Order: sequence, then structure tokens, then C-alpha cells
Amino acid sequence: MNWKYAKTLFILVFILVNISLVVIYVDKVKKSHIHESKEENEVNFKQEQIELPKDIPSVDGVKMQLLTARSNDFTQAAKGNSDKHAEDDGARVKVDIDKQVPVSADNVSDLKDYVNKNVYDGKHYQLSDMDSKSATFEQTYGGYPIMNNKKARLTFSIDNDKAKSYQQSAMKTIAPSKGENNDAKQVISAKKALEALYFNRYLKRNDKVTQIRLGYYTVVREPNVQVLQANWEVTVKHKDETKTYYVEAISDNPKIIKE
Repeated sequence: MNWKYAKTLFILVFILVNISLVVIYVDKVKKSHIHESKEENEVNFKQEQIELPKDIPSVDGVKMQLLTARSNDFTQAAKGNSDKHAEDDGARVKVDIDKQVPVSADNVSDLKDYVNKNVYDGKHYQLSDMDSKSATFEQTYGGYPIMNNKKARLTFSIDNDKAKSYQQSAMKTIAPSKGENNDAKQVISAKKALEALYFNRYLKRNDKVTQIRLGYYTVVREPNVQVLQANWEVTVKHKDETKTYYVEAISDNPKIIKE
């Protein structure tokens, strides 16, 4: 037996085994660092004593993009109709209801039915707020509300549990904005939006998130044209006040707007 050859072969095998072990170790270290980095970027809201809503919306498979919309002109619709009055250069219409609609905290179905059948584009409005004196609906696109926008709102005046009149504004020809880089993108999760608020110090220890919802928020506002961007609307109860924030929903580094 050639011991010199066997010795050389043994050394080569030993070196290869060590190289393999080093490669496996480095791979494990890299994966460990990635896992640690991911955990470092996650917020333990329970540990921070930040209270979240029980039902946080899921956005699996939801894609959105910038939209361009124009204000509807109600001038022609109000002409020759004593119950309708165009206001704000036609951008808003006030309507007196002939047969007053019963409405209360326990009964909103009659009002919703009236909206669907009698209000301009009524099927694209959803109830967002109501008290004993008024009920407010927001216009929607693709099932998502156009939030905090007086140009896309429907408000009923209520007296003695009856809706007597309403004011309406509306967007028309809503469509994806033209231009490059406006492909529909996956919406970031509600948790990512909340983490963005936390890391930017808008959401702090002992705060309470009372509401979070996805919709469109106006980022460019001209007299008759608006650009709408997908945003998370987050309402936060701080120690001494309640504030609403809008978090860009189609960016990994979202911008935040405080109302």
C-alpha cells in the first residue's frame, strides 16, 4: 500500500469536509441574521401596551393604484326642479325629500334603500357615520371609500328620527391615473401601517387604535380634479386627544399625513 498517497488523500478529504462545514455554518449565520433583522423590525404592540381593534382588515391579494377623478356638476340636474338647489358652482346639490325617510340607530335599512334608489350614483356610497342629527355617506371606488373628502360625500339632515333633506357632492370619471409607474401594487398590511406609525413616533406606548380602514385619500387637490392614493386611515386615541393619520398603502416606505 502506498502510504504517501493515502496520506495525501486523507488530507484532501479532511480539507473538503472542513470547507463544507464552514459553508453550512456561514449559511446558518446568514439565515439567523435575516430572522433577527425581521424580528427587530416587528413591533410587539401588546408588550408596548398599545391596544388594537379586534377586527383588523386583511388585504391578501388586494392591489391598488393612483386614481384621477373629476367633480360632478349638478347644475343641470337642479334646473327646473324646485326640490334641488345647486351650490358651490354646481359641485354640490341640496335636495329636499318629499316623503321623509325614517331613520334611527336601530333602523338604517330604509335610508340605505333610499340612497340606492333615489340618490345620484347612490349604489357607490356607504354609510360612515351617524348620530341623531345627521347621517354621512362616503363615495366609494372598487368597494373602498374615498375618505375625508368633501367632494365625495352625502350628508342627510335628521330631525325626530326622519331624514328631511341631504347635501351631495360626487366624483365622476374615476380611473387609474395615466403615466409611468402606476401599475397596481400589493397593499401593505394593516400591521405594517401601524408599525410605520410606531417607528415615526405617531403611535406610542399606552395609545389606543380605535379604528383602521383602507381607502383612498386625496394627495393632489385642484378645483375640479383630484388625485387619489390608496391609504390606511388610522384613528388613534392618545392620552389627551384623538388624532387621525393617513399612511400610504402601496409603498414599503410609506409617507404619513396627520390630520
